[in-house]
Amino acid sequence: MKNLNKPASDSGVLRKTLLSAAISFCAISSSAFADDDVVTLIEMGDLHGTLVPHAAVLKNLDGSEREVASSGGLARLKTVVNTIRADNSEAVLLSTGDLTHGSAETMFTVGDAMMVPMNAFGIDVYTPGNWDFGYGGAVFRNRFTSFGPKPTIPGNLRAMSGHIGCDDVPVIAGLTDEASGYTCNEITATAPFPTPEGKGVIQASFPTVAANVYNAAPLPTFLHGKPVLPPFKMLNRNGTQIAVIGLTASIVPQQADAFNIGLRFTQGIEELPGIIEQVKSLGAELIVVQSELGLPQNIKIAQTFEDIDVMYSAHTHEVTLGALLVTEKKITRTTPGESLSRGELRQLSNGAAIVVETNRDMYVGRLDLEMNHGDVVDFDWEAIPVDESIAEDPAMAELVAAMEEDFIAGEDGLVKRHSFLPGGFLNPSTQGLQLVDDLDTVVGYTDTLLLRHHVLEDTLNNFLADAILDVTNTVPDVRDVPGWENGVDISMANGFRFGNAVLPGSEITLRDLYTWFPIAPAVNIADFAGQSIEGSLNTILGAVFNRNVFMQRGGWYLGLANMEQTIDLKNRPFSSSSGRIVQTKIGGMPLDPGKRYVFASCYGHGNALDHVCRTGGGANHKFFQLADADDYSSDITLSEPVNKVGIITGPVVKQVAPNNYLHPVHALRRYLDSLTDNTVTEAQFGTGQGRVTTVDSKNPGNLPQAESEQIGQPGNTPDASFVQPPFGAGPDFFSGSINNHSH
Repeated sequence: MKNLNKPASDSGVLRKTLLSAAISFCAISSSAFADDDVVTLIEMGDLHGTLVPHAAVLKNLDGSEREVASSGGLARLKTVVNTIRADNSEAVLLSTGDLTHGSAETMFTVGDAMMVPMNAFGIDVYTPGNWDFGYGGAVFRNRFTSFGPKPTIPGNLRAMSGHIGCDDVPVIAGLTDEASGYTCNEITATAPFPTPEGKGVIQASFPTVAANVYNAAPLPTFLHGKPVLPPFKMLNRNGTQIAVIGLTASIVPQQADAFNIGLRFTQGIEELPGIIEQVKSLGAELIVVQSELGLPQNIKIAQTFEDIDVMYSAHTHEVTLGALLVTEKKITRTTPGESLSRGELRQLSNGAAIVVETNRDMYVGRLDLEMNHGDVVDFDWEAIPVDESIAEDPAMAELVAAMEEDFIAGEDGLVKRHSFLPGGFLNPSTQGLQLVDDLDTVVGYTDTLLLRHHVLEDTLNNFLADAILDVTNTVPDVRDVPGWENGVDISMANGFRFGNAVLPGSEITLRDLYTWFPIAPAVNIADFAGQSIEGSLNTILGAVFNRNVFMQRGGWYLGLANMEQTIDLKNRPFSSSSGRIVQTKIGGMPLDPGKRYVFASCYGHGNALDHVCRTGGGANHKFFQLADADDYSSDITLSEPVNKVGIITGPVVKQVAPNNYLHPVHALRRYLDSLTDNTVTEAQFGTGQGRVTTVDSKNPGNLPQAESEQIGQPGNTPDASFVQPPFGAGPDFFSGSINNHSH
């Protein structure tokens, strides 16, 4: 625990430097602190179902960037974890956020392909992310909960959960054999409606904690308000009592309605005081909160609760090269690779929390805490880049290969069929999204970086939105609908943070496409009033840039096709200026609030039928379907919804999209086939087109803002290398402070 009266340390301990472009992993130095004074935390966050290496853009110590052809992958992560444990056998392995979602392998197995190898890591404490709820409450409860109801896995999901069972786990010496302590379990016998043998999901063999998720309807009333997970886990390392408190993402109710059936979420703020007092009464000397609320909210929580020693942040996919020291009045970014200054040591001794975050499988965090009678007196933080210099752990590489086997063509050139069946779909051989191609199939090329890399306009999102617009606009049925004679007006792409990078001059594979759209939405279409479209986009901008961090949702802005916008993030919104959007143009003409526009994008199964890509209020809702579910290039026609009302009734989710619904990955493949040389180009999709431009609406002519002023950086952030300003954008007093806000 922090001692607010303890004098500053003068130890001036030299800090090791693990980060460098030419890191030699076998030469990682041990902690500079005495072994009996150190608690080591290993942190892996937001892995997003990524099993194998991929290209990436990594940060250097100075915040600059470098492109690497091969980064991450579970076998490299295992090497990093093993090496840190060899240096400190008492190290605590923490993982937070979005483990079982983000790739084709996880989508088509409802996460089982990821759970098999993750159960071999020896995770000490896990806290789930919003996408871990993406397969519904039954899968989540069977996988992660240690008490409470274990509902039967719904029939539609069994098509995916049945792909991998415990019998499919290879016995690998030192990893999954009996001597290693590896366990694999599936719940299949829960009464009164048991899941059939072989159709259960792989359970987590590690403890999962979260204080802010509760049971709700349609579960029996006596369960309402009861916690779904334990709020914390107590550990002992080197004689130090450690409490690890979990906070899961609070935004699940804002996602597809099928995600949170039977669940209620809070921000966790009201629960924290009681939990902190409880762990203190149990003897906790070090309090760690691992949170999927996102960096902005986590910084605010660390500022508010002085008993928090470490805030391990996830969800926002930022990387803190230098740890943040956070007090109520001050946030300081420490310098990576250097000893703490006297001022930083003084800040630490006066109660500062240490806030850190890593980004997917591209970094592993190592935090060495020097303890003195229950106080943190110094620390070492390293965001270790998982690049080509780190060798793959052979045993983990073998286990990952076993999970990949059914997704790669065999000697006969064939791939095992995989089907994704949303709610109401029941026949895997004739319904739902079909995967019949090798994930490493080359589907295109690029001369520019493809990565969700910017909070506003982004080349990848431009390409995704254009692809859906182009493909849906070629469907003859669209123009047969009254009022749609001119075809599709606009499309948009979700502002997801996840997805693999594809470097300039590289091949694009089917695997890459599924990391960009690792959910199973159906491409849909409806018409909307211009006012509804702009209103929804203003709402999304508010969720990204709200000055009240607890009103931020996460995610970045959408990709726009056949649309241009000027927005003011510095001076808006006021009641006198409505939202942050200054002007929207569609097809080069100013948006008409009363005109109805035809909008094609994607529909989350289970949502209300007025939705297209986070935009509500649509009419004449229809779906696109393929003539042959196995052939992405087959004819596309329009289809009415299978069900229009009562889509979710209790735990039952009805089928809405047609059997052979068009998926965004289908649209991307068709669009790549139509491009010259199947190539995505900077000239066609780059951000230089200015689809989203920030302006100063207080000055005549709405002139564009300078780049440094566009989203409030660097003045409104403790670290200018962050993608998103953690404290939002707009006037300071929108955050509740007037002239007294210090960062």
